[in-house]
Formats: sequence, structure tokens, C-alpha cells
Amino acid sequence: MLLLRHDAEFGVRNRYAIASSIIVSFAAMILALPVLHWLGLQSWIGCPFRALTGLPCPTCGYSRAYDLVSRGQLLAAMKFQPFVLVIVLWSGVAAVAAVISVWRKTEVTLPRLLAPAIWVTLAMSWAWNLVYRI
Repeated sequence: MLLLRHDAEFGVRNRYAIASSIIVSFAAMILALPVLHWLGLQSWIGCPFRALTGLPCPTCGYSRAYDLVSRGQLLAAMKFQPFVLVIVLWSGVAAVAAVISVWRKTEVTLPRLLAPAIWVTLAMSWAWNLVYRI
């Protein structure tokens, strides 16, 4: 298990800051895109990495794919970005672990293989983007 501890050098005293960040990030991912879609504002979201380099980033297409997932169009989302459900799953695991740590009033403990699983998923996603999105 990955254990996040007090950092005396930077004076971090709130052990819930990382857990709160994980929870808020997951909630934003789950809630923001449907709200943006409902308001008709999702078209302004762009990829700064692609704008600067001309290449797709590892997460290019995730916003649109998650928008499709939030509307129940799973097959369309998987065709658009095949790794979207896996990333949502890993993010959910991190959010649940963060909620449990806050509830138990302990330091954030994430499953040991979560970070490597996310990195492998993002690497596969980037490879897919480089092949099919250029």
C-alpha cells in the first residue's frame, strides 16, 4: 500500500488535503461534463498539448468519450476512446480509497498497483491516440 505521510519540510498539516483533492477531482470528472453538456458549453474545451505540439495527448478524446458515457452511450464512447471506462474505474478506486481514509480519519492509503495501472492505461491510450488520431 502506498502511504502518504506528513511532510515537515513544507509544513503540510492537513492529512485530508490529498484525499480531498482525489475526491474533488473524481466528483468534477463525474459531474462537470454532464453539466457542461446540459448548458451547451462543452464545445469550448480543447487540448492544450495538441494545440502546442500538433500531437494528441494521452487523454485526448476523454472529455468527449466521458460525455458519451454520461449520456449512456457506452459503445459510442468505447469506439471514440476505448480506454475511457478503465480510467473512470481507476479514478473511482482512488476516490473510494480517499473517502474511506477520510471516514476512518487515517492517512490516504491507495492500492499499491493503482498508480502503475493508471500509467499503463495512459500509455496504451496514448499509443492508440498516436495511431488513430493523427
